Amino acid sequence: MGRIAAGVCVPVLLLFGVGCADSDTDAGAPSTTSGAGATPSESPSDSASPTEPATSATAEPTRYRPHPAEADGVAKRVAARAVEALPEVRQVTYTQYFGYLPPQASILVEADFVDGVDGRGGTTYDVRVSRASGDWQVDTVTAADPPRALADPSPLVRRVLRNDRIVLPWAGRADVAAGDVDDEVLRSMLALAEEHEIGVSVLISAHPVNVFGTDRRSRHPDGFAYDIGSIDGRLVVDPDAAGLVREVMELATGTGADQVGGPTDLDGGGSQYFSDVTHTDHVHVGFDG
Repeated sequence: MGRIAAGVCVPVLLLFGVGCADSDTDAGAPSTTSGAGATPSESPSDSASPTEPATSATAEPTRYRPHPAEADGVAKRVAARAVEALPEVRQVTYTQYFGYLPPQASILVEADFVDGVDGRGGTTYDVRVSRASGDWQVDTVTAADPPRALADPSPLVRRVLRNDRIVLPWAGRADVAAGDVDDEVLRSMLALAEEHEIGVSVLISAHPVNVFGTDRRSRHPDGFAYDIGSIDGRLVVDPDAAGLVREVMELATGTGADQVGGPTDLDGGGSQYFSDVTHTDHVHVGFDG
């Protein structure tokens, strides 16, 4: 499979002074939006087109609310508000930690666009926040730069794109359609989808090149990893989904993944599984390439 050399992103906004003074009364309630990998209702097709045109929305968009079990819901809310303020954005649908190392954090924010933005339905943002004096502040907001779809995608790519149990975000769908995601990753997603609906939150686009806070290259930019933010419609961060999360983590190792992270370290410090604060809200599935 062809791969891009790095996670390609373009900066779109630099904000200062957006902090936790944003005192939403609903800050502790979970978001009412559709969660990881959510896209507007569409019928997956055999086409390599990464998205279908967004349907006209009649309901007023709601502001994003982090789940009560989040490790730091305030940081996520601040990141979501920065993306909601962008003119092209209709609604934030999901957030996830790319990296959480206070006083700094990198937060994934998925959003749907208003109708007619470049013919795309939405994208993923990498929002960098920092906390110098108590309140989280937004430093940068960087949008994914989706790759061009293949004119003639492989049968494996087509299978993933048309599988309605693999729910892809706008940017992730573009990564698959471009042929940039390794075949092992595609086969792994298909295998998990035989047992559960998986909400994929990120593949390549928008993911930081290096593991946050280190100089180690992430497996995401080269197409060797994917993250799962929801399983059968339940957010991974939800403690009530712990059994589902454990099952999916174990299934992922059965697909050949040598690097599986999540809310719980299933082998207690062994080499197969890992856990940290960053992975309390998603399952990371990585392959050695």
